[in-house]
Amino acid sequence: MPRRKVDEAKLEITSLMDIMTIILVFLLKSYSTEDIQIAPSDDLRLPVSSSSKSPEVAVNAVISQSGILVDGVQVVDVSAGMVGDEYKRGTLISPLFDILKEKADEAKAIAESRQTISFSGRILLQCDRNIPFSLVREVMYTAGQAQFAEFKFVVYKGGE
Repeated sequence: MPRRKVDEAKLEITSLMDIMTIILVFLLKSYSTEDIQIAPSDDLRLPVSSSSKSPEVAVNAVISQSGILVDGVQVVDVSAGMVGDEYKRGTLISPLFDILKEKADEAKAIAESRQTISFSGRILLQCDRNIPFSLVREVMYTAGQAQFAEFKFVVYKGGE
C-alpha cells in the first residue's frame, strides 16, 4: 500500500507570541525602578526587624530624640520624649496636624488631577527606639486625624 506523503510540520508562532507578550507585560508591570532613599538623622537609632518588605513612597515622619520632622522639615521640638503642652490640644499635636493636613490636601489634589492614582493615606514613621510609646501614639493619633490612616514603620533589616 502506498504511503501518503506527509507535509512538513509547521510551527504556529502566533500563540507563542501571545504568551511572550503577556509575560513581557507582566514583568514590566511588576518591575519597579523607584528607589526610596531613607536616611536616618544622627540622633535617630531605628529598631531592628527581620521584615523583608521594601518601603513604599509616602509622607515621611521622623520622631527623634530632638524633634518631630515631616519630609525633612522640623515641625516640633521634643525634649525628654515629650512634646510641650503649648503644641498640644489634648492628644493632638497642632503643628504636626497642620503640616500633615496640608500634605494630605496636596496629595488629594494631585490624585484628582491625574485620576490614575488615589490618595492612600500612607505615612512612613521612623521612630527612635528609645522614644516612649506615648509620643508615638500621639503622633499616630495626629496623623490619623489628618487622614493618614496607613502606618508603615521604618526599621533596620536585621537577622532572623
